[in-house]
Amino acid sequence: MPDFHQPILLPTLHHLAETALEEREALLKELSLEKPVALVIPALYAELQRPALPRMLKQLTGVPYISQVIFTMNGMNRREYDRARAFYAKRLPNLRHTVLWNDGPELTSLHREVDTLGARRSGPGKGGNVWMGVAALHATGHRGVIACHDSDILNYDREMLWRLCLPVVHPGMGYVFAKSYYGRVRERMYGRVTRLLVFPLIQALREIFGSTPLLRFLAMCRYPLSGEFAADSEFLRKIPLAADWGLEIGMLCDVFRHAPAQRFCQVDLGSNFEHKHQHLGYDPVTGIPDATSGLMRMAREVTRALLDHLWADLGFSAEPRKLERLADTYLAIARMLLTRYAHEAMFNGLEETSAEEMGAITVFAKMIEEVTSECPPAPPSPSTLPSWNTVSQRLPDLGPKLCSIAVS
Repeated sequence: MPDFHQPILLPTLHHLAETALEEREALLKELSLEKPVALVIPALYAELQRPALPRMLKQLTGVPYISQVIFTMNGMNRREYDRARAFYAKRLPNLRHTVLWNDGPELTSLHREVDTLGARRSGPGKGGNVWMGVAALHATGHRGVIACHDSDILNYDREMLWRLCLPVVHPGMGYVFAKSYYGRVRERMYGRVTRLLVFPLIQALREIFGSTPLLRFLAMCRYPLSGEFAADSEFLRKIPLAADWGLEIGMLCDVFRHAPAQRFCQVDLGSNFEHKHQHLGYDPVTGIPDATSGLMRMAREVTRALLDHLWADLGFSAEPRKLERLADTYLAIARMLLTRYAHEAMFNGLEETSAEEMGAITVFAKMIEEVTSECPPAPPSPSTLPSWNTVSQRLPDLGPKLCSIAVS
């Protein structure tokens, strides 16, 4: 029997039935006449040589309701940028698309202009790529819906795209933001940063600081770190975006603050997603983490973003000393969840990974202790790029510059 549980703070659209793809896409094509749909895909140049992206492009060629695609990329030089443009032109001959070179000279210059507004960035990253792709659509006058998904989904199917977009496009639903959720299971359970860090960390924060509205909302999210969303473009103009791996959790926090109640939702994309799997980023013998690589870098940036947003909500009414309990509280909750995950594995005949995951949560706890020790009574500005509304008001020349790059 399909799950149709509805969290009170977060409308949830489930995959309850198989629906004809042609019928759903025809409906979206009709609706998109009023609300055009553009797609943003952040990618590294290396994805061009991997199997996921070519498969995704093959699926996208048949989608009838997408008005344009923005590929927003980094990790390449001039020759590779030219190759990337040829790569997309060959595979999407009939679909309007643009390739943004985020660490190229023109966009690097624009990023520096944005940084004058107080953004704090450590260098090129996924969040910066997504921000520039969304900004390019605003600058070129797109009005409608902006969808975004990752470029490394190995079992990508275009059905996921209509599920993501329909709640925001359809006037009978009226959502301004839709967030994806899905499974991450093959021979074992994946989604390790979400399962092993984010879920127990949110619960630990609730135990220490109380069940604030923001923490209650985040606890209802089925997959807070999923990389897929769709949003009304006018609503998205108000939202700042984290420049690093804090993108997804930070966006959820800002959507909660800015969206009218009951106008954001989470959507079951109906798939068991297969992404590339990163190493955890620590030495399993010594337990020493490498904060610059693997999932440890992601975990640190997600934790920092979550604490920044929580602290912004709590303000000076919070007691900073409570953070001293966070790592131990997290570890106790994470250990309890490990038992449940072990039972899930036994029940479903999956690979049992408790020893490896115990090592991971121990390292995550050390990381949480380090991050909380860095938290001053008032947090620094988060690693966030400003909303397009802020940019257009304070840097009015940036829009035309970006427009000229995006349409060239």
